[in-house]
Amino acid sequence: MEAFLDTVIPAAMARYSVPGATVAVVKDGRLVIAKGYGYNDLVNRTPIDADATLFRIGSISKLFTWTTVMQLVEEGKIDLDADVNTYLKDFKVPDTYPGKPVTMRHMMTHTAGFEDTSLRMTADDIGNVISIRQYCAENMPARVNPPGKVSLYSNYATTLAAVVVEDVTGMSFEHYLQSRIFTPLGMDQTNIREDLPPEFAARLTKGYSFSHSENVATDDYILNVGPAGSISSTAPDMAKFMIAHLQRGTYGNATILAPETADLMHSWAFSVDPRVAGMCLGFYEQYYNGQRVIVHGGDTDTFHSLLLLFQEEQAGFFVSGNSAGGRGLRDALFAAYMDHYYPGEPGALPQPDPSAQARLQLYAGTYQMNRHNYERFERYLGLPSTIEITATPGGTLRMVSSDGMFEYIEVEPGVFAQADGSRPVKGDVIFHTAPDGSVEFYTFTNYPVLVYSRLPWYGTPSFHDNLKTAAGILLGTVILWPLLFLFRRMHKIPEQPGKKMETTARWIAGIAALILIAFAFILLPWVTDDMGMMITYMKTQVIPGELTAVLTLPVIAAILTLATVAFAILAWKEKYWTFPHRVHYTIIAIALIAMLWWVHVNRLWVFCL
Repeated sequence: MEAFLDTVIPAAMARYSVPGATVAVVKDGRLVIAKGYGYNDLVNRTPIDADATLFRIGSISKLFTWTTVMQLVEEGKIDLDADVNTYLKDFKVPDTYPGKPVTMRHMMTHTAGFEDTSLRMTADDIGNVISIRQYCAENMPARVNPPGKVSLYSNYATTLAAVVVEDVTGMSFEHYLQSRIFTPLGMDQTNIREDLPPEFAARLTKGYSFSHSENVATDDYILNVGPAGSISSTAPDMAKFMIAHLQRGTYGNATILAPETADLMHSWAFSVDPRVAGMCLGFYEQYYNGQRVIVHGGDTDTFHSLLLLFQEEQAGFFVSGNSAGGRGLRDALFAAYMDHYYPGEPGALPQPDPSAQARLQLYAGTYQMNRHNYERFERYLGLPSTIEITATPGGTLRMVSSDGMFEYIEVEPGVFAQADGSRPVKGDVIFHTAPDGSVEFYTFTNYPVLVYSRLPWYGTPSFHDNLKTAAGILLGTVILWPLLFLFRRMHKIPEQPGKKMETTARWIAGIAALILIAFAFILLPWVTDDMGMMITYMKTQVIPGELTAVLTLPVIAAILTLATVAFAILAWKEKYWTFPHRVHYTIIAIALIAMLWWVHVNRLWVFCL
């Protein structure tokens, strides 16, 4: 095993620019190897010591939270299918979908339907970290899907589960976790606090980001959602946790789960499509070389980790890298580990069929990951990039995204593999169709927490940008009105009597137009490009005065637009101006409505802060 790791890990570290890594491999109830590679401090060339060096494990922390939940399920204190509001004492989840409450099972499978939010998920300073109870009470995300419908990964849901643990047990989550998992398993080198005690902080490896062709030490973010991502640990400690799960809840003389509870936690619980690997209760499935494993990844700004359990073989590994390239490292180790120890022969890909181009148009379109904010100003700040899919004349699908361009071949109806024969860990692409045959979304066979929804033509970023530009150009034509006024003054052309109402109508429409032009093309970019201001807002929820002022402008414009629409109707009824002038005024009213629609879609209202 050590020879295998010594071949794979240094090569992957070099390829993905990872300064330091730690790994633990377990088999048949024992630690096979725990080893460090590279450096935890590039300046001082301090090597990684697997026994002593701590890594931030990111979202693998969720597995510890879900294990605490399953302990309480086992004790009869939590019902997986009861309304989670049954257990919450200080606040409640809104009843957005009457008769369809959020349950713990939904939260554990990431199907609660909460929108994603980063607002106040991190703190700007270690001294400003708030309690998980305060965070959950004050930052409740909107419910945007009925529970149990589709996967939508949620850090909030995991943190909310920890609040439930507190309310059910009467203990702080940190204390419960320490007394019921860390201490029984002997995980003495593991801690969930953001303000790590000095004896832990001194051994936490630095995290690195890759900038200008070199790794630069970078402070990781400070989380307010500790149960979703704050644990720091060593490879040997993570081995103890893995062995406990592989042995159905037991490690040495300690039992953290009964066998039947562990089996339930490790079993399939939800799939967005029957062809896709499923969500378990906390873990999620992946299939590689025909073998089922359960896994969880962990990503922070500077740490990327993976925990994998192969129950049938009583084997598993944990790996973590201390830079942005750690994601590539963990995927490389996963594929190499499975290919080396559990090899399989990949099936030959079919030849693409050029005559299939017309049929493949069914899948063409613009797609976007569903994990984003929907109902707040944060939506505008953090919408994920889109993926453009087209059917090629050669009979393949071409997928273009920020990750690059990839060709896919259909291997069975609605299932596409990469045409170059590579086998990414996330698996093949699967398109899910609605009952009427239209494509709703695509996902990956091995990554059930990611869903990419197909956008309607009016929901694509390109349409929004073009609409904003076109509306802005049309609204800019209101400049003709003062020019016409000046022309008449210069040539002493008298105004027609009794036209005060027409003048008022133009003033109102003109002011609304100028407000929206200034808002969309000058003021909004000004405030959102101020990264310091936006980061402060996202981390503290203290709303800058400039942002409040700017996002108030569309509200004023909306009021003026209502008056403009009324005047447009009146203009046709009372025959204001000439026919071309009435048409122009009506176009301005329509352009105002279009611009306000763009404002609303992007939640650019002051009341969405």
